[in-house]
Parts: sequence; structure tokens; C-alpha cells
Amino acid sequence: MKQQDLLNAIILICILGGGLFTFWTASGNIPLQLVIGGITTVAYVVWGIVHHILSGDFHRKVVIEYVLVGLIALVLLATLAV
Repeated sequence: MKQQDLLNAIILICILGGGLFTFWTASGNIPLQLVIGGITTVAYVVWGIVHHILSGDFHRKVVIEYVLVGLIALVLLATLAV
């Protein structure tokens, strides 16, 4: 694994781990948890796009994939929160 790949993985783990920790900390407050899920999703999508731009393999399909994965995660979160 290249050093750049390791850094990218660490950043992604921090985004998702921080979102999960914050989500867990807000247990019982469903509106806040949904906001945290949204912020984490936006950070995931933005980081995925930035990662692919820096890697030189950025395409429109990449944006669509990250946005769709983020939307699926939000729909799942909203469905389970109700």
C-alpha cells in the first residue's frame, strides 16, 4: 500500500468513525442523529470526489456512484430512525 493510499484510508476512517461516534453520542435525539448522518454523508461524498480528483481518475460516474451510495445510506438511516 502506497503512503498516499494509507493517508486516504485514514481520512476516510476518521470521517466515518467520527460520524459514527458522534451519532452514538447523540443517541435518543433522532433529529440530531439524522443531521449527523447527513453531515457524515456529505463529508463521505466530498472526500470520495477529492480522492478521485487527486488520484487522476475522476469521472462523472464517480460522482454519481458516491452520491447514490450516500443517498442509500441516508434513506436507510431515516427508515430505521422512525
